[in-house]
Amino acid sequence: MKKRFDNLYLGLGVGMLVPVLAYFAYYLYAFRFMSLKTFIGHQTYNSVLLDNFKRCLIANLLPFFGFIYTERMKSAQGVLLSMFIYGGVIAYFVFIA
Repeated sequence: MKKRFDNLYLGLGVGMLVPVLAYFAYYLYAFRFMSLKTFIGHQTYNSVLLDNFKRCLIANLLPFFGFIYTERMKSAQGVLLSMFIYGGVIAYFVFIA
């Protein structure tokens, strides 16, 4: 039986959106006294932007295990695919750029 909200594209969208929201939540929690533009510039100048974003990828565990628990395997695969995409982008910026 096909479950509702069980497709690869939904999981991919959720997996791409959750780390960005987690990074924004980190900004609001720790650096709300700065403007967002200043915060990103500060993170880039001090070379910690990628390190902090890698930590925000941990937030993808919540939807991943949520999809696994509710037996929506295609959506869980989409979240996992987004992690591989983010991993490839981060590896590109760390090793090549």
